[in-house]
Amino acid sequence: MFQKKIYISLFLGVTTFHLLFAQNIQYDILTLKKEQFSMPNRKFYVQKIVCDFNQPKYFIIRKGILNKQKALILGDSIQRVILTYLKPSNTYKGGLVPVLMRIKELKIREQRHFLKEEGMAKVSMEFYIETDAKPVKIFQSNAYRTYTGFMNITNQHDENVRTIIKSCMIDFNNAKIDFSKFVIPNKIFKAKRSL
Repeated sequence: MFQKKIYISLFLGVTTFHLLFAQNIQYDILTLKKEQFSMPNRKFYVQKIVCDFNQPKYFIIRKGILNKQKALILGDSIQRVILTYLKPSNTYKGGLVPVLMRIKELKIREQRHFLKEEGMAKVSMEFYIETDAKPVKIFQSNAYRTYTGFMNITNQHDENVRTIIKSCMIDFNNAKIDFSKFVIPNKIFKAKRSL
């Protein structure tokens, strides 16, 4: 009988804790607007995206007049959000080579200074071609962007994350990779750009 009361007490305690505190967990969801950008003579399409980190990934932002810290996530799945964003520019047409995009790092950061806020968005990604044995890396790219604002820069994260992803995609498109032969080059092309 005593053991049964302990189990009931534990159950009620956990339930109460969940009701009191779990409801107060607040976060913003960042969704990227669809955007079509030019990639002349594109020979590939991104078929799949993988991430080197757990989902959802939380970033800390500051909101409101008092700059209260809040969590920000990039949708329920970073892969799904980025594929949706790329959809107008990543359409499949016959003869395009499917590639795998691997996101090694994605950061969104805000810092508060006296009368201004400073933000940073950074991404590091690699591109692979699937072979019979395993995916082979053919390109890697990094991009970052810093920005400042007077009071609240949270609304700029959408534009800045889109800009750095677009930068990496354009760098990959402009790389001199001969997709027609399906031969994996020994050299891994590298690109790094500050916007």
